Amino acid sequence: MKRLEYPLSQEWHVAINRHSDDQRAAGKDWEQMRFMYEAKKAADEVPRMIMLFKAERTDSLPTQHKQCSMQSAVPVPNNHLSCCLGVKTKECPHLLSLEKIERVTADDIDTAKAWTCAAHIIASGGDFANEGYLLRVDDRMFWDNVYANMAKE
Repeated sequence: MKRLEYPLSQEWHVAINRHSDDQRAAGKDWEQMRFMYEAKKAADEVPRMIMLFKAERTDSLPTQHKQCSMQSAVPVPNNHLSCCLGVKTKECPHLLSLEKIERVTADDIDTAKAWTCAAHIIASGGDFANEGYLLRVDDRMFWDNVYANMAKE
């Protein structure tokens, strides 16, 4: 499964925006349209999540974080995955139950986990911060740095 590519990703977003504009002009609330944006996001997030679950399973998540090319790398302590709902994936009872699937490959289980996690996130309201359905510790470090710099006067 591959991630969304241009021009589909762009044109899909443009079509959703146009439809959303039409719906709002007709007096409909934006919340009624949000699911379309979440569907597009999920189409890109699920393939990404499959890669992340495999990286965590094979212990190949990054061990260093570099915010930009001008910064020195810093160690990433205990890199692991957490979902945007705040749950460590290795502790999620829903995902742990999928590790008992039989007669499939580990890659297949990563796929089942990605779809299950994405459905849970969508059913819970989606990724409101728009940081990604799954975050590594180094992703969190990135976003924390972004927010800290935005807050500076």
